[in-house]
Amino acid sequence: MDLACTGSAEGAARRRLLVATLLGLTTRHSLAMETLLVTAVNRNGGSAVAARLLAEIYRRAGLGLQVEVLPAPRASLMALSDKADGELIRIASYGQTYPQLIRVDPAYYRVNVRGYSLPGRNASVQSRDDLKHYAVGSIRGMAYVQELTENHPALTLTQNPQQLFRMLAAGRLDVALCTTLAAQSALNTLGMKDLAVSPDLARFELHHYLHVRRKELVPLIADVVRRMKDSGELEQLTLQYEAAAVREATQPAQTSST
Repeated sequence: MDLACTGSAEGAARRRLLVATLLGLTTRHSLAMETLLVTAVNRNGGSAVAARLLAEIYRRAGLGLQVEVLPAPRASLMALSDKADGELIRIASYGQTYPQLIRVDPAYYRVNVRGYSLPGRNASVQSRDDLKHYAVGSIRGMAYVQELTENHPALTLTQNPQQLFRMLAAGRLDVALCTTLAAQSALNTLGMKDLAVSPDLARFELHHYLHVRRKELVPLIADVVRRMKDSGELEQLTLQYEAAAVREATQPAQTSST
């Protein structure tokens, strides 16, 4: 489902509300709150978990949240050009490149990246250094791609996880780099099984970013994140939402087998 912003402002507003509803981010109290619009690059996997976590963080901060899902370059452009209030999740170093955005510390989510390959390709990936021996694919705009594949001689970038794993299935790649939850969702959707999976090649702490014009909200949101981490609530909710994401990712396969 393409939820990128196109067409009239009225149509865009409807799509934003649709995304917020699909991600479970609207509540009956939200109309009484100041609602911020943030961009995301995916509505599945880790992005869906992060969206649910941030919605709870915002609720505790007395704020409402809407999420607009866009291709990665457009998600950045909207936040940088002040057409959105911030970005859902980015790695810690993201703000060094874009000073218009302020990082909210501490991080509130994390992802692990692994390499996926077809058994017949005989790709043996035990560390990131092994990637240089293979034709690698990943998703355009993901910050972990640059870190894991810098100067890689045979790198292909796709628009989304489904396209990535279709290329892997077609034999156009040796290894697909993807975060674990996004990979689970895509593989289930495509009906792909029995792939060889590497150990974790990287772990990234992910932060919320706000546009500089919203800088007065950074301490408020950061305080909520800090208190939730200290109490253990954030980790508890993370595990709960990740388990729900896995169930949702496997539901189509269960339905089709009955």
